[in-house]
Amino acid sequence: MIYSEFDGVRIAGIAAAVPEGVVEIESLKATEDPQMIDNFIKKTGIVKIHKGTFEQTAADYAFSAAKALETAGKYTPDEIGVLVYVTQCPDYRTPSTALALQKRLGLEKSCMVFDINLGCSGFVYGVSVGTSLLSTSTAKKALVLVGDSLARKRRNIETKRKSNTSLLFGDASSATLIEKCSGYKLKSALMSDGTGHKALSNPYQAWKHPEGPGGIPGDDIAVFNFTISEVPELINGFLQKTNEDMSDFDSLILHQANKMIIKQIAKKVKMPMEKVPLSLDRYGNTSGASDPVTIADKYGESNEGKVLKLLVSGFGVGLSWGVLSFEILDTDILPVQISHDTYDDGYADDLPEFDD
Repeated sequence: MIYSEFDGVRIAGIAAAVPEGVVEIESLKATEDPQMIDNFIKKTGIVKIHKGTFEQTAADYAFSAAKALETAGKYTPDEIGVLVYVTQCPDYRTPSTALALQKRLGLEKSCMVFDINLGCSGFVYGVSVGTSLLSTSTAKKALVLVGDSLARKRRNIETKRKSNTSLLFGDASSATLIEKCSGYKLKSALMSDGTGHKALSNPYQAWKHPEGPGGIPGDDIAVFNFTISEVPELINGFLQKTNEDMSDFDSLILHQANKMIIKQIAKKVKMPMEKVPLSLDRYGNTSGASDPVTIADKYGESNEGKVLKLLVSGFGVGLSWGVLSFEILDTDILPVQISHDTYDDGYADDLPEFDD
């Protein structure tokens, strides 16, 4: 593992946002095999998801989350020196969607801005990268935005589904504010395995394979085996490295893959399920945003002024996985927001064919 320890930085705010539209999984019995739907709900624990319209993208939810932190007085635009946007669903092939978000959020020209293409490990990777840049630069605060719109799909793109795995995904994004602050410490451990890059893959509609379906099923068995072996091993190795125990943490926040995987990991790292919050029953698998969505869902309504010690793990597409530990005031965590924001960038959706 690549272990990092950052002194003098803290997570000063977490917000998450989802679209207004809700799909009740039970209602899909009208168009899908009822037995398949029953088995899906029982296996995954997902009862409903939030699904956006074509008028909104993951960047819109990220914008809403970031603005919620600003409105709550956590930062002003001129304070942000680093903006990292982690997504598998960018608005554009080029430039980085983060640049459009920089414009929308009114951040200064001196801000460092870029995208990272990662999925379910996106929160732990994004916070680690953002914290590293903050720690080694003159920047005072950083925003790490993470999110995907895998439930919404893409307009005019055919999607071939051969399993019920696509029912897993809900749309969501998050915003995490990091700032320099003495007396705080953040620790992370990151790993990846490119030999498994086909286990969760969407290779079409890009430069190498411009034609083809919008998505293909992954290797569910390979992903399950990877998750219940590699992730607990990393978590236990991380605790050994930091000389900590599960009892030191208020909660273990796990990527919301499905209920079975979460229970397996919790069992292997000896964390009781009452300290492992779940959000996938109401939001589904929200990819890289699932960790902050779970944190916001669990603690967003709390205002006790309590310092929480959280252990967070994200894992999936890549294959990539990581662990993050930090302390945060419960009052710095906002409730899950409903996003109504959209962005008119001036581009038309329907254009005539043109020659190169």
